[in-house]
Amino acid sequence: MATFIKKKELVKTLKRLSMSNGAATNSILLTFVQGITTVLGFIITKLLSVHFSLQDYGTYSQALLVTTTVTSISILGLTNATNFFYNRTKDEKAQRIYVATIFTIQYIVGLACAILVFALRVPISRYFGNETLIGVLPIVALTPLFTNLIAMYQTLFVSIGKAKVIAVRNLTVSVIRLCAVVIACYILNNIITVLVAILCMDIAQVAYFYTLFKKCKQPISIQDSRFELTKEILVFSIPMSIYVLTNSLSRDIDKYVISAFSNAEMLAIYTNAAKVLPFDMLTSSLITILIPIMTRMINQKKYSEAKSVFKLYLRIGYVLTFIFVGGAVAVSEDLMRFLYAEKFLVGLPVFIVYLFVDMIRFANVTTILSGAGKTKILMTISMITMLCNAVFNIIGYKLLGMLGPALVTLILTMGMTIALLHFGAKEIHARIHELFDFKEILIVGLEILTVGVLTHILSRFLSEYAISYVVRLILCYGLYMVVLVALNYKRALECYRKLNRYKR
Repeated sequence: MATFIKKKELVKTLKRLSMSNGAATNSILLTFVQGITTVLGFIITKLLSVHFSLQDYGTYSQALLVTTTVTSISILGLTNATNFFYNRTKDEKAQRIYVATIFTIQYIVGLACAILVFALRVPISRYFGNETLIGVLPIVALTPLFTNLIAMYQTLFVSIGKAKVIAVRNLTVSVIRLCAVVIACYILNNIITVLVAILCMDIAQVAYFYTLFKKCKQPISIQDSRFELTKEILVFSIPMSIYVLTNSLSRDIDKYVISAFSNAEMLAIYTNAAKVLPFDMLTSSLITILIPIMTRMINQKKYSEAKSVFKLYLRIGYVLTFIFVGGAVAVSEDLMRFLYAEKFLVGLPVFIVYLFVDMIRFANVTTILSGAGKTKILMTISMITMLCNAVFNIIGYKLLGMLGPALVTLILTMGMTIALLHFGAKEIHARIHELFDFKEILIVGLEILTVGVLTHILSRFLSEYAISYVVRLILCYGLYMVVLVALNYKRALECYRKLNRYKR
């Protein structure tokens, strides 16, 4: 009888969670889907890394690098402008007019950038020293426009409480992309097929989001735009766009340095070694849900509530992210071999450095400053970071080879994170030390260090007996996670309960 009652209570609890629309529940939903899409993403990277040569994979990486940069240039901070102006008022007519104007600006800028990429395809290809890019760049020229539109639509769906739409979209796109990669690898034997598939999927996604938003709220029509609002929008978004652009260039400038001083093969190795790994899946999903919530809190001057929410977010971040990354560092060699291929192991030192970049990336958020409209501060921080990157990446490469730019990225990421936290804390009337429980961080850090060292020793011991690296990775990382989760699951549950009080 007691067992039956417990089962009944469990069912009720699960039902309550499924019905909940709290921040924590929605973020867990996004994280669950993101976990699946991440696994599919790793499969895609593995297939491309193993099946194609370093030259082909390098060309693919160069094309993606160009689209990433153009995307950052053409977005003009309009994703943040969408969030800011939509959540600033509850007047649906005003929301419709502002959103239509913002989207119209993106149409114009995105198309102009696409034409520019097509016109400059020869000079760009010469910079990379790769003539193959001349034929590839026209394929990806429109990708930045659709990527930006998708990001803007996602912001709107989160703002109206439709985060599940994003989750379904992410899962569907990942499955289709995996199918395209399988076709590229085993049927067409052409990596450019993947770029074509990405463009086609982006077009389909924009059409899908337009239709769905039309049903949920109202159609986003160019006819509703008001060009007299352009100045007001750009005054907010231009500083944010400079932040986005310089921040993107700061992340990618090391790849441009590698491209300038080496070849496509070396860029292929560095690209995989420096790839951002999804250790912040939960925190990135959580901040997606919290952006409109915190924007409204700041605009309504509810600083104490905003401080509590942000402190909870940071606590989840350093507990979970530190644990995941600590184990990855302990088994880094086996992990890199598993994710990519043996030929990429020459980039292991870069891979390890970027794991530490991943460890602190969760705190490198702009939510408070953008929500408060303080985009000029973001712009200043990012410009200083980019200039430092431009200078020190070259010096780092000259002194330490491709490890140099990675170390520079780590140091500057730490500096930028501290600066963002400092100014963000001021906007919610707090100080950095009030946002962290340093005693808890020390305890968690010692747990990670102790268990991580033992995990590394166990991994080295098993390797002496010629045990498969896959078995070593699963066994060692699995044991590490079991121990750390057992020590910290109560902290995570406490944060979940507190965060779930906050709704859209």
